[in-house]
Amino acid sequence: MDALLSLTQRLGRVVSPSGGTDSKQLYFAGSMVALTLLISISRLELVITAPYLLALGVLALSTVLALVIRWDELRTRWAAVVPLLDIVAVALVRDLMRDTAVAVSLLAFIPSLWMAARLRLPGVWVSTLAITVLITGPIVLRAPFIDSLTLAYALLLPFTVLQIGLLVVGGLQVMDGQNRRLAEALAEKDSLLDTAATSEQLLTSIIDSVDVGILVVDREGNDALMNRSQHRIHALASPADVVDPEESQLLVRYPGTSATIPPGQRPVRRAVLGETFSNYVVDLGPPGDRASVSTSARQILDHHGEHAGAVIVFSDVTTYIESVRSQERFVAAVSHELRTPLTSVIGYLELARDDQELSPTTASFLEVTHRNAEQLLLIVEDLLADQGTRSGPQELQLRPHRLSEIAQQSADSFALRAANAGIMLETEIAETPELPLDAHRMQQAVDNLLSNAVKYTPRGGRVRVATEVGSTYLELRVIDSGIGMSAQEQTNLFTEYYRTATARDSAIEGHGIGLALTRRIVVAHGGQISVRSTQGTGSTFTIHFSLDGADGADGTDGADG
Repeated sequence: MDALLSLTQRLGRVVSPSGGTDSKQLYFAGSMVALTLLISISRLELVITAPYLLALGVLALSTVLALVIRWDELRTRWAAVVPLLDIVAVALVRDLMRDTAVAVSLLAFIPSLWMAARLRLPGVWVSTLAITVLITGPIVLRAPFIDSLTLAYALLLPFTVLQIGLLVVGGLQVMDGQNRRLAEALAEKDSLLDTAATSEQLLTSIIDSVDVGILVVDREGNDALMNRSQHRIHALASPADVVDPEESQLLVRYPGTSATIPPGQRPVRRAVLGETFSNYVVDLGPPGDRASVSTSARQILDHHGEHAGAVIVFSDVTTYIESVRSQERFVAAVSHELRTPLTSVIGYLELARDDQELSPTTASFLEVTHRNAEQLLLIVEDLLADQGTRSGPQELQLRPHRLSEIAQQSADSFALRAANAGIMLETEIAETPELPLDAHRMQQAVDNLLSNAVKYTPRGGRVRVATEVGSTYLELRVIDSGIGMSAQEQTNLFTEYYRTATARDSAIEGHGIGLALTRRIVVAHGGQISVRSTQGTGSTFTIHFSLDGADGADGTDGADG
């Protein structure tokens, strides 16, 4: 038991960042001796050469110094002597075995990490310089000719040592900060446990969310951690003439536009305010050098379930966005070719409707066909105007219309499609008062809701379209008995290109466009749209208009919520 305790204490001194010079050196010397024994089994002639014996002599010298001198009583910078001698020993062995075992260079990581842990940044720079001179230098000098590949090969080891050293220093600095906070709370056991649990939860959240750029904010909204990629992204969004910009000064725009996103709707501010979201795309940087970034945020909770901060992840999706825009250009070209025949179809439909000898049934079919052809032409014209999902409708042509009539027309249009899918389409449409509406746009919004309801409801299910008029409001509801969705999925439902995991797993076709466009149309009319859903039992989408004019501001303010 005593031997195990002694071994544990010795290992603790080996990994200690601030002491244990003798233990660290014995650990390294043991590694070198083990390597020497392995080499001597097959290539004894290498071990008895002058360079190898010199390397063992240097190793012996550094080990004696580590065991004899009381390094903890000397000034900190003297701690570099022993690991520097170890690097010399590794360099001698590596140069001797340059043609057979270049991996010996990896042993230099041990004393390099030792110096980084003990001396922090000065140790990183000293070890990097030593490896560059002692290992990289001979590689370059022995090269038959020097080109970029030779330099890249030679500089790989010192560059890697530098990066790992900086990571070690950064990790130790974070650890030091945590230790200081824990030390201050040591007097209170409960406070210590709370801090430890919060730190564990923070670390878990960061590991689970790592992608590219990572920003962690505390419960007050202050930056707690920002990785190197996020520093680069932050620099891209910072104005050239501002050293430490505030959130409102950062160059953050809506995708593909020059319109600046208000501070309250920017990713970090939304996360600070407690929102959880995914795939929120923004453009960063000046117009000529912008990058498209997809952002996601997750809230951090302590073990009491209370809010402790947030993790925001930034992913560069510039290439993907450019691909999407190329597809949009392709769609616009196809739409241009569709517009002419569609116009001709509508013209001939109008001529056919003028025939006085048509039966009522045929006239009804022609009416539905004509209305849907006009709706299709409207969509084609939207694509040609490069509106689509990114900017919504251009202008509303407001005229007095009844939402109940629009709902009935949508139900009529989808009746055959629902019947073919084995779905019962029901209506409960109460006459609504006239409102200033763009009938084509509102028809498009209601059609999108009905299309989704039919698409996500299995055969044998029900879809119901209903309108309701209250004393101060009117509502249109589309209710289905389909697959439904989780609360988290409902949070992101009106985000462009977002599709629920249930929809993807069910292999149901779609692009995540319709609901985002529907929402913009409703909000542009001064209304509100909401969803209530339970996974496996169906969804209810509600379009709400206030009859006292109170919805306009609310609907607009919540457009990006």
